Amino acid sequence: MKFILPALSALPAAAFVMGLAACASSPGGGLAAGKFVSMQCADARGFQARLSEDGRTVRVRAHPGSAELESQGDGRYAGEGYALNLRADGGASLDHEGKSQGKACKAVG
Repeated sequence: MKFILPALSALPAAAFVMGLAACASSPGGGLAAGKFVSMQCADARGFQARLSEDGRTVRVRAHPGSAELESQGDGRYAGEGYALNLRADGGASLDHEGKSQGKACKAVG
């Protein structure tokens, strides 16, 4: 019994720490898993993005076309000439082949 009680008392603390780790690793930008979100940008541009259920990819639709972007870590996704940067404060930016497709973007609607 002595061995079980200390292990059980540590369980809530471990769950709390794991929850914090999950929150810290989730992407920002206001994206939703499985649902396209419209992004309106400060430079009068916009695009749509959809986060995959597992958070490993983001599908973007923008003026040049659409692409599936792979996670590069720290809220960065890239692929097919696109680079998407998501910030924890809900902002995002999108580039395509080195040209901006949207800066200071926020989810709308």
